[in-house]
Amino acid sequence: MLRALWGMVLWATVQTASAQVFDPQAYPVPQPDAKPFLVLEQDRLLADSLLGKAIQAGNEAAADSLRREGQSLDRQFEEEERQLTAQREVLTPDEFRVLADAFDEKVVATRQAQEERAAVLNREAEARQRDFFRRVGPILLEILEETGASAVIEQRGLLVSKQDLNITDEVIKRLDAVYNAEQATGGAPPPADETSAEPAD
Repeated sequence: MLRALWGMVLWATVQTASAQVFDPQAYPVPQPDAKPFLVLEQDRLLADSLLGKAIQAGNEAAADSLRREGQSLDRQFEEEERQLTAQREVLTPDEFRVLADAFDEKVVATRQAQEERAAVLNREAEARQRDFFRRVGPILLEILEETGASAVIEQRGLLVSKQDLNITDEVIKRLDAVYNAEQATGGAPPPADETSAEPAD
């Protein structure tokens, strides 16, 4: 009799605890259409958006200008070297050595200046790219709010995902709309590094 009574008490205790643990109000079922995260292709965003194309075109133009200048200097140095070699027969060894050393110093200094300018261009390009993605940030937050998703993940970090999670095309469309509006109203040009210094003359 006592054992039966104890069993009934234990059963009632378990039922009460179970009812508390599995309260459906405390554990709502997720909505079937909820998206835990969204996917973005950053490379395509930079390559295909109007702002991204403008930034890349500016970067390439600056790089091409520096490259053409370097090629012109190469031709100039080749000509100077030929002239210096031609003078070797009419100069004393000491006179020739002075001219040769000066020529070498000139070439080294010029090469160093070119490398420094190339480094500046790289820093400016990186700054423009960082600014580009900062401008994308508000659009991503807007889409997160609209969809109820929790995060945006770069495509390269995923093995596989559903295509409807990819928002790259939508971000490009919204970014292009902002860019076109800025261009129509004479807005700011593609972002640049305002702190970059011009090379010394």
